[in-house]
Amino acid sequence: MRSLSIGILLTCLVVPVLAQNSPQGPSDKKAQKSYRQALEHLQKREPQLAIWYFRDADKLDHGRCLPCQEQMVQVGLANHDWKAVQDGASGMAGLVSDPKQQAVAHHYIGLALMNQGLQSHQNDLVSRAHNEFAKALALQPYPDSMFEDGKALAQLHRDDEAKAQFQKYVALSREDVFNKWRARQFVANPELARSNLVPNFGGLSADGTLVNTRNLAGKVVLVYFWATSCDVCLRAWPHLRAIAKKFQNQPFVILNVSTDYDNAAWRTFLQKNDIPGLQFQDGFNGPIARAFGVNIELQSNVDQPTGNTWVTSHGVKEDIPKTFTIDSDGVFQSEKMSDSLDAKLQDLISRAGHQAK
Repeated sequence: MRSLSIGILLTCLVVPVLAQNSPQGPSDKKAQKSYRQALEHLQKREPQLAIWYFRDADKLDHGRCLPCQEQMVQVGLANHDWKAVQDGASGMAGLVSDPKQQAVAHHYIGLALMNQGLQSHQNDLVSRAHNEFAKALALQPYPDSMFEDGKALAQLHRDDEAKAQFQKYVALSREDVFNKWRARQFVANPELARSNLVPNFGGLSADGTLVNTRNLAGKVVLVYFWATSCDVCLRAWPHLRAIAKKFQNQPFVILNVSTDYDNAAWRTFLQKNDIPGLQFQDGFNGPIARAFGVNIELQSNVDQPTGNTWVTSHGVKEDIPKTFTIDSDGVFQSEKMSDSLDAKLQDLISRAGHQAK
């Protein structure tokens, strides 16, 4: 069985993140100060400090600061801080009276518990997540709660119940919704709901080719994150050219995702160098990098973008080069750019060919 990764459970939800018509801040004066400090840290792109101050403001407001709790959920979701999501949503559940808002709170408690359970390999947390989704659905039949509950049930190997939830989701969701396609996959093969599936991503390549998760289905994909300023990254090009040549005319695609800040520098580099595959510029911590969990971290408060890289007083911390494979079912895995990668790709492509017959 292939394990489910952390961080890809956050989907494009119909369930609202925040309760409606909440006040602008806490009522306690000391809490108001902490709340303002939290907002300042958000502006400085310091989410963990922001969460700490939102939590402090809620405590000073005797656990009745709904805006603090909403912010903990929202910032926690954006940064995969599942404890913050759980704490914020639990506070909301105790304060809001509207059934729809209570359903929202229970949905996010469930989402937080499921991610924590998968991260720590504790099925009791996943079971608690299922209970929270059930509470949410009893209050308001949000399709996304059905989808997430299906995944929780699949993780618990309750496949028939999981299929039933995915089928309900399919019946209620729009045809253009990505998770409707996923749910149909899960109905056909519940094990995929327990797998490390590539998140929903996509965009236009440098040559105008539209690429997304759905149109890559059935193909083997090699995803390579790099930057023109990363010397180590550039050493992989001979190997990538050899891989492209070896597997040409096969159900195989190379996606090169650049984290370059400077579009002109990136395009100039492409013009001067023979780089195989499709080319994407994702920019500084762009959406594709975030989907795959690839980060470039700022190291000081004086960081400024200069040219095609980020120069800081303490240097640049880049989580590149980074390589992933995606098999024909959409299961992805982090890899090393080594000779063993060729054998792995050969195996995945052979399996893709057998599935296509």
